[in-house]
Amino acid sequence: LSLGVPPAREMQQNIKIVKMGIDNHHLLCLILVALPTIALSFTRPLTSSRLHEKRGHSTHRKPTNIYFFGGKSKQIENDVDERTYPESKPATYDLLPSGPFDFSPEAIVKPLLKQTQLQNRKLKVIYNAKKDGWDARKFHSKVDGKGASVVLAKVRGQWIGGYNPRGWASLGGSRPSVASFLFYKKGFSWQKLRVNRTGGMACGRDEYDQGIYFGSDSFVIPLNGQRPRSVASRLGYYFETGPGNRSTLLPVAGADATVDELYVISGVYAPGEDIPNSGGVTDLGLY
Repeated sequence: LSLGVPPAREMQQNIKIVKMGIDNHHLLCLILVALPTIALSFTRPLTSSRLHEKRGHSTHRKPTNIYFFGGKSKQIENDVDERTYPESKPATYDLLPSGPFDFSPEAIVKPLLKQTQLQNRKLKVIYNAKKDGWDARKFHSKVDGKGASVVLAKVRGQWIGGYNPRGWASLGGSRPSVASFLFYKKGFSWQKLRVNRTGGMACGRDEYDQGIYFGSDSFVIPLNGQRPRSVASRLGYYFETGPGNRSTLLPVAGADATVDELYVISGVYAPGEDIPNSGGVTDLGLY
């Protein structure tokens, strides 16, 4: 090791390094710190995505469920909401295709059930007023705990009704749902009337001795008192008035009406299968 004066070339190199603000000691430290990262980049195994990248193929990544400041991917919203929570939003006006030459209550209401929890489920009549009685308690003995249901009534020769995603349970209070809707026959098709405000009171009165209430007055068949078959309807507050700006669901506005036929249709569930909304529900108006 020579302690003499270093050669002129070496002095020039040291001067350049010092001018850059880095001496030999600091330069050595930087190299030592960077070595592991450099080595790792050469030794990291090729994953399938990196292999595709090296071969010139692009990889498709599924969108994540991370939202920033409330933004959502429409693909995520459709995939999750449509399949998992079909009734987390208002009902669709679209209809399912009608079955040919089947005029049973189940077949009549089937086209109305697009984007509901009953869309892909076999249906059955759980209450027939002519057979089971025009009585609120008998009504509840048949429909309570059966989950989402459709009310189908014939008034003055026309079919009208409503879809109750929450069903009945005789637990008191109301059973709201944003996905509830009313409907009436319009020519050879149907017109749906969606809820007019959040919740919609799909079942306005879930009392053991009260009949059918959509809202407090949107579609009411009391099934008690001196006129258990009477029916009343006033639209605009709980349910919309529709394209015809109707004031009532009934065929003739302002006229007294009675129900000629009344059915409640629900889904068919396997023994032991969980029935959504067969018991108590929250008041959030969701599925």
